[in-house]
Amino acid sequence: MLIKPVSRATLPQEIVKALTDLIMKRVWKPGDLIPSEKELAIRFDVGRSTIREAVKSLVVLGVLEARAGEGSFVREPTSELLSGAFRWGVLLSEGNLDDFVDVRAHIEVECARRAAANCTDELSKQLRGCIDEMGAEPMDHGAFMDADTRFHLAIARAANNPIFENIGSTIQSIVRIWYPRTYYIPETKGRTVSEHRAIADAIAAGDCDGAGNAMRAHLIAASLRLRRTFASDRDQG
Repeated sequence: MLIKPVSRATLPQEIVKALTDLIMKRVWKPGDLIPSEKELAIRFDVGRSTIREAVKSLVVLGVLEARAGEGSFVREPTSELLSGAFRWGVLLSEGNLDDFVDVRAHIEVECARRAAANCTDELSKQLRGCIDEMGAEPMDHGAFMDADTRFHLAIARAANNPIFENIGSTIQSIVRIWYPRTYYIPETKGRTVSEHRAIADAIAAGDCDGAGNAMRAHLIAASLRLRRTFASDRDQG
């Protein structure tokens, strides 16, 4: 099977797009075992960690199924929601970023407010643990993204509403595809940690308004960082 190497400028989302294209063209059909992480890394001429992150994103989206000891298999499409989330995850661009941020804000700001109202010592400990992991040195991109994702999902769960939690999970799967490109902006990780700490502090204090405002500020700042990478792509193009 011929697989073209991808541009290194935006590797995570480029790999997701490439894998998606193979699935949509039915090179890999539902039920098929996709090539191993090692084989894909060789074929795409990228590191195994990049392949691992792309496959993980597609597993979260429900496009692939990971089976311990066997590998990753193509799943049957299950719903319109999945189809829409899949398109958003693959096609997110500067043109629809504002729409995505608007949806994120409606969901995650409310989750933060509810988490503050429902905060327990265990939740506060979870959030602090994620922040500590994100602030550790040295921190590779994959580990930082994992801790970031767990932080947001813990807040979504604390809203005590399964719909919020499910939508929050879909949002994070899209974030995992696109936002790691901002890690190449030097200040991204430090500012993300500071923004998360402000959210966690407000939640721990039971400050619903403060938690919502801190989350909104974080989402806006994160979107601005992502927009900078789109502008950089245009300049390099």
